[in-house]
Amino acid sequence: MKKILSVFLLLGCLVSLSSSADDTCTVGIYFNSLTDFNISDQSFSADFWMWFNYKNDSLQFNDAIEVTNSKSSSFSNYAKSKKDNVNWDMMKFNAVVFKEWDVSAFPFDKQKLTFHIDHTIYDTKKLMFIADEGNSAIDSNLVLSNWKIDSLAFYVDNQTYNTTFGDPVIKGSSTYPSVTADIYLTRENSWNTLFKMLTGVYVAFSIVLLAFFVKPSDRLGLCVGGLFAAVGNKYIIESVVPSTVSNTLFDNIHNITFIAIFIILVVAVISFKWNETQKPEYLAKAKKLDRISFYSVTLGYVALNTFLIMRAAS
Repeated sequence: MKKILSVFLLLGCLVSLSSSADDTCTVGIYFNSLTDFNISDQSFSADFWMWFNYKNDSLQFNDAIEVTNSKSSSFSNYAKSKKDNVNWDMMKFNAVVFKEWDVSAFPFDKQKLTFHIDHTIYDTKKLMFIADEGNSAIDSNLVLSNWKIDSLAFYVDNQTYNTTFGDPVIKGSSTYPSVTADIYLTRENSWNTLFKMLTGVYVAFSIVLLAFFVKPSDRLGLCVGGLFAAVGNKYIIESVVPSTVSNTLFDNIHNITFIAIFIILVVAVISFKWNETQKPEYLAKAKKLDRISFYSVTLGYVALNTFLIMRAAS
């Protein structure tokens, strides 16, 4: 019985050894710069160093590392040495990385910059990566305009593809050693940016509100002028923050402004019609409608704006 158990134990060890990769490599990353944050082009640029520590002399890393989510990338300053029987490869990358910016809460947005980095020659049966989390970092001198760098996460994230890339030995799919770096950012000066970009639309709405204090026959010009000012402000903002499929904070504020101006226009038409009658009861009703509409529209507009802004800022 002991012999049978020993045989099964030996077989289990052999299966375990056969299922593991032939070699391991410790991988680290160090970021020098993050630039060209381009929302409309959905990209940003980065310079960073990577290093690889391994023992098997036959492993290759030169021209074998790819930033898989980049639009373009190149490496330079490749160097290789051996210390204490450990190979040490090092190279510098420059990459333009694809980034789908989430601007729904702009300018209170938080962003995650992600880098997927694969070995393109060996699959995980040949090589496994180990993330050098302790040495991986962001240059302390790296300062981003209007952004605060919160943290860096660097971890192994092997990539499985639903193709063998023509490998005659593998069937169905293939898995390659990969690491992922996530940089978490928070936008700074958010309140200042918000009020600078919304000054135009708030001034436009204030002009339209003045319509309640002039004769109904003179209100149309104020309402149309305010509407054009709000539309112009929307186009200016979209040149900075491109419109997306989902509504952004600025989209919602502009939509509320357009609806409020339309309500004021409707009230102006009704008041104009009632004033035209010159009947005392209709003149009184027009005054009451103007008073109620002014307070209702103003309070509703302020309340909705406050709710949307506080929700985005939270």
